[in-house]
Amino acid sequence: MTYSIRFRLLLMILLTVFTLWAAVLLFTWWRADSDINNVYDAELEQVAKLLAVATAHEAAEHDLDEYEADLSMSGFKFPLIFQIWNHSDRLMVKGPDAPGHPLSPSISDGFSDVDIDGKGWRVYTMNLKTEDFRVQVARSDVERERLVNAFVLDVMKPLLLSLPMLGMLWLVVHRGLEPLHQVSRLIAERDYSHLLPVTVEKIPEESARLVEEINALLLRLRSSIERNSHFTADVAHELRTPIAGMLVQLQSDEAGLDDKDRSQIISKVRQGLERLSHVVNQLLVLASIEPEKIRQSFEKVDLSQAAGEVMSELAPVALAKDVELSLESGPSAVIYGNPELIGILISNLVGNAIKFTPEGGNVNVALKVEEEGVAFSVEDTGPGIPEDKKVWVFERLNRTSKSVGSGLGLSIAQEICQLHQAKIVLQDRKDGPGLFVNLFFPLLRNS
Repeated sequence: MTYSIRFRLLLMILLTVFTLWAAVLLFTWWRADSDINNVYDAELEQVAKLLAVATAHEAAEHDLDEYEADLSMSGFKFPLIFQIWNHSDRLMVKGPDAPGHPLSPSISDGFSDVDIDGKGWRVYTMNLKTEDFRVQVARSDVERERLVNAFVLDVMKPLLLSLPMLGMLWLVVHRGLEPLHQVSRLIAERDYSHLLPVTVEKIPEESARLVEEINALLLRLRSSIERNSHFTADVAHELRTPIAGMLVQLQSDEAGLDDKDRSQIISKVRQGLERLSHVVNQLLVLASIEPEKIRQSFEKVDLSQAAGEVMSELAPVALAKDVELSLESGPSAVIYGNPELIGILISNLVGNAIKFTPEGGNVNVALKVEEEGVAFSVEDTGPGIPEDKKVWVFERLNRTSKSVGSGLGLSIAQEICQLHQAKIVLQDRKDGPGLFVNLFFPLLRNS
């Protein structure tokens, strides 16, 4: 299921704007209603005081009937209605449009809300202690509500006028998402032969992490493709020679050779198959080294124990060649890594040392635990490696002699070392011919 980021972002902005507008209007309505109520209450209280003064004066002049008649005949449209009652609950004076019954059943001083003829009214009652009457003044809620609604409408008008401006949001969102469109176009241009990192000028911070992850993915993909290409090339190169050799040997059997010659041919074919099996195993090791997956499965590996197991497996080979194997190690040399690859690393190094060491020679493996890691070395008494060849000896398919081999052992060793952040250095022996391979494993932590 897909959705438009542009539409979703625009919708969220509009919902935010309308929610903000609603909050502003609600607050404005509440504040206006409160303020107008306060003003109207103050007005009712002030009118009640004026009526009390006027009534007290007219009562002293005995002109209350004439006073009421004047109010009714004035023709003035009073926004308020009022009544004046004595303490015996006799209506003394009432204003125009005022009913004959009390405006509020409450005779206590203060405000009250009542219903008159189905409409809401706000009533203020004031008792005069020095005079024998009380004043009740009322204003209809309809007037108050009309004023509040008019005020809120005045506030809404600028907001409503700004509605057409919201159309600009579409342009703003479109321009804001332009870097993503640019990234999409750049990614669309990539294929397996063009996996360079994506570079975008003036990329926003929110998109930078996405571009970084895409570039990291492209690098991993390019590395994987390169590995597959190398693997294919290695397979083609390494399998072509032994297969061609065995075909030649088998075809020669058709020339009517005797049993002795056939036996020699079969022996050579067997050697070719053994070499082919070794090459295939080495190539499969190279193909299986995927750094990201392997690092996730790192665990504690005891190099002393791993070296001992490998040397036990290779002891018959060394014995058959009269090569003396020795191991110098403390009780424990623990690192974090992949046990299988560490075993292959040690096997390749020790196996190479046995292979190139002449009969009667020595191969010595030594481990030493240091403060920052573990030093691991393999020393042999073979011919060694010329100085000018130490630079490229770790490259695939390179051999330093005409001895039988795949040329992949040291290449695999280097890849395993890089995977474990270890350093591998080739040196000549100081006290005679031979090769000294020195590795250093840092004390990695399992992550």
